[in-house]
Amino acid sequence: MALTSILTIGDPQHFSSIIRLFSENGAKVDIYSVTDIKESFKKLQTTHIDVIISEFNLGPQNGIDFITRLKKQIQSSPISIFIGDQGSAIAKEALKAGIDYYFQKNGDPEFEKVLLNTFIRQIVKWKQAEEAHQYAETNFHTIVEATEDSIYMVDRHYRYLYINTPHLKRLGISGEDYESKMYRDLHSEDENKRFINSMSQVLTHSNFYLEEYEKEGRFYYRKFIPIKYQSSSQVLAVTVVSTDITDRVRLEDEVAKSASLTTATLESTSDGIFVVDRAGKVINYNQKFLDMWYIPETVIEEKDEEVILAYLEDQLEDRNSFIERINWLKNNPDKDAFDVLEFRDGRIFERLTLPQRIGGTTVGRVWSFRDVTQQRSTLSALQITQANYRSVVESTGDSIYMVDLDSCYIFMNTYHRKKLGDLADKYLEQRMRVMLPPGEDKRFDEAVKRVSTSKKMFMDEIHWGGRDYIRRFSPVKDDDDGEVRAITVVLTDISERKAAEQEIHNSEERLKILFDHAPEAYFLTDIKGTFVDSNRAVTELTGFTKEDLHGRNIFTMGLIASMHITKTAVLFARNALGKSTGPEEMTIHRKDGSTLYAEVVTYPIKIQDQSLVMTIARDITQRKEAEVALKEREEQYRLLVNNANEIVLVLRGGTIIFSNPKASSVFKKTREELAGHDLDSLVHADDTEVVQNLITEAAKSGAIHAGNVIRMYDNVGDIRWLEVGMVGVTWTEGPALLFLGNDVTDRKIAQDALVQSNKKLNLLSSITRHDVLNQITILLAYLDLLRKKNTDQNLIPFIDKQTEATQAIRSQIVFTKEYQDVGVKAPQWQNVGEKIRTAKEMRKSEFIGWDEGLERLEIFADPLLEKVFSNLISNSLMHGEHVDNIFFSAVQKDNGITLVYEDNGVGIASNEKKKIFEHGYGKNTGFGLFLSREILAITGLMITENGNPGSGARFEIQIPANAYKYI
Repeated sequence: MALTSILTIGDPQHFSSIIRLFSENGAKVDIYSVTDIKESFKKLQTTHIDVIISEFNLGPQNGIDFITRLKKQIQSSPISIFIGDQGSAIAKEALKAGIDYYFQKNGDPEFEKVLLNTFIRQIVKWKQAEEAHQYAETNFHTIVEATEDSIYMVDRHYRYLYINTPHLKRLGISGEDYESKMYRDLHSEDENKRFINSMSQVLTHSNFYLEEYEKEGRFYYRKFIPIKYQSSSQVLAVTVVSTDITDRVRLEDEVAKSASLTTATLESTSDGIFVVDRAGKVINYNQKFLDMWYIPETVIEEKDEEVILAYLEDQLEDRNSFIERINWLKNNPDKDAFDVLEFRDGRIFERLTLPQRIGGTTVGRVWSFRDVTQQRSTLSALQITQANYRSVVESTGDSIYMVDLDSCYIFMNTYHRKKLGDLADKYLEQRMRVMLPPGEDKRFDEAVKRVSTSKKMFMDEIHWGGRDYIRRFSPVKDDDDGEVRAITVVLTDISERKAAEQEIHNSEERLKILFDHAPEAYFLTDIKGTFVDSNRAVTELTGFTKEDLHGRNIFTMGLIASMHITKTAVLFARNALGKSTGPEEMTIHRKDGSTLYAEVVTYPIKIQDQSLVMTIARDITQRKEAEVALKEREEQYRLLVNNANEIVLVLRGGTIIFSNPKASSVFKKTREELAGHDLDSLVHADDTEVVQNLITEAAKSGAIHAGNVIRMYDNVGDIRWLEVGMVGVTWTEGPALLFLGNDVTDRKIAQDALVQSNKKLNLLSSITRHDVLNQITILLAYLDLLRKKNTDQNLIPFIDKQTEATQAIRSQIVFTKEYQDVGVKAPQWQNVGEKIRTAKEMRKSEFIGWDEGLERLEIFADPLLEKVFSNLISNSLMHGEHVDNIFFSAVQKDNGITLVYEDNGVGIASNEKKKIFEHGYGKNTGFGLFLSREILAITGLMITENGNPGSGARFEIQIPANAYKYI
């Protein structure tokens, strides 16, 4: 039972029996007794009273008088019970005045005491329950209204039953505006759908439901709490608590960024670091730690501090001290430690270990190792530097001295002693005040006082002896208590610097001149776009003078085309954030109404603490016109490519990034299907190496590489023969290869048919030649037999003529065997150096030479190219009479290249230079140079003789640009 405080007014003896009944029944009662009304009010002002019990008659005053005064003076009135024998009229008047209860005496004192005791108990219980309910309700309302969370209640039909003040503010309505409102009345359609879905979860499962959602850039956590009957699971209504978690979400983002930064910091530090928890498990480390200690992955994967430390100790010079230190730290987990570790290999590490604490509790340990091998080696140099500090102070060109807090000398360097002359020792010995220019004492003392009080450095300037000086006052602090004990003063001559500052001022004037006469337009505005300054080039560009622009706003005066106002505002916003912008293109309206295009860059600058924007504009009207012309040319090229009868592909990294309609027609794929396709997937496997070499050469040299015939597949798997070429180009601001292909499938089929026909003809020719040679052999045998058996000397000349003619026929037929394959096989790329070398070996001539560059020269010719070289060498040896030097070389020409063959023989007569290439002309068969010319002509090569008779032969083979290449 709660403690009850009772105040009795009147005779204490009269109420003693009632109080006794309270105590006997176990009630906890504090009793306060007063004899009159005056004392009762004193007690009520100092003590909490639950119940007042009093006789109705209180001398000159009665209970009505008392209660009237009580209601006025006491804010929280106790229960008032008055006892009297007055009639019902008085009782009604007393209750109307505010008395809580009036107990009517009935004549039996004992019964009245028991009845009054019970009556008081019931009243007190009811009053306390009422106050508890009001207290609870007040607390609930206070909590709900004081919270920053939105709290509201809706019924099963989504009608608002209650909304707290924070939620009213979030909705932007007043307390009366939500009555009878549905949720949909105050929210958007999407919000209403989400709310109904969440409510259905609560109504269906009769349980809590939680969700997070985002609205207008802020994040919320919402909890749905069902309100049920005490004896039923049916949900009557739902209380919703919505918490703004935007700060938490942003904090979580910041935490994630912080974690990333921590990891990056850990890896970027030059120290080796690893972290363990209290159980000795490794929870973090950086790569530097593994590298410094040469720790393999198998060791670190154990994540065990004991394993790692055991691996470390084996590398140390004094492993026992290392182990002792580790054991001491295990017994003292809250201690930190620093020591130096020496390695067997001569390295030296500094080790620092600190306990890791969270909220004052040690949760692990951080180990940090720093390689100080180099630092230790330079320690002596540092010590020398420290030892020379005084030497530096003494040798400086500044006056350096130290004074106490009374401005008396304690120390002065040599430079300052020289300024004082013979008085220096006297000033030091007698601790005299510092020497100063006239009138400077007070300012010096104020500076000393300021530094000693603030404990911070102070600077000022003085003029002394026609020179300007800057003075630095630095505090000298006690290492123990940090108090200032003296002041160090450094006096630096800044006369030259002052002169330099004047020069800077002059430079600013010169810069102003440069600004005004700069060739580009310079606009200077504030951050809001109001013009501050401009140069002459602005007037030339826009027609507006500096006076026209000053004070006007760039956004409103019509200088910038309306379509670029927003872009300009964005540029200025970036400038306000300290970022430069551009280059950007703008349309500008001149003062005369004409329009021009300008390229603009902006820079944020500060002049005398004012944030300004420097805009530099350049007239690009001509460039824009050129770009338009370029677009027109690009359109022309596009039409050309799209209507070309050749395949055009653009490759990057071996992948097709562009194709023309002809490519789609040949490969039976759309341009979209070809895009992103690897070129190798379309090329026949036997030609892949050729294509790769072509790609390599084109990317390397930048020249067109053409003349290769390859096989490629179309979309249905059929082979297409293409004569292709490639060249390196720039495409969409990146390197690429231009692939050009001519579909020669029909020509290839015809060529193959011709080759087959030639092969059959060659077979027939070979058989016929064989039979003819057999018959010629028989004929020669018979002629020889005829010569031997002939006795008529007159017939011998005829027999010799027959034999000579038969031998000539045999030679011509044998010669045709050498050249029966002309044009049978497809032309191919052949290395000139290799072919010359083969021809030389065939003729076994040591005096044949050639230029080294021919080892890299390849020409596109019939496979019988070697026969051409061999025939030229053979002719020189047979007809040059005294040839002992043959040389091959190449000469670059505008339309191709010339392969030159020279010997030092008798040469060729001028009237024979053309005839030697005719069929049947010559001293032997007459077929050699004729067939050589035909072999070369198959691929467009031409041969002529341009030597000087008597000085040797000179054959020149003209090779067009598309028939040669260097490798």
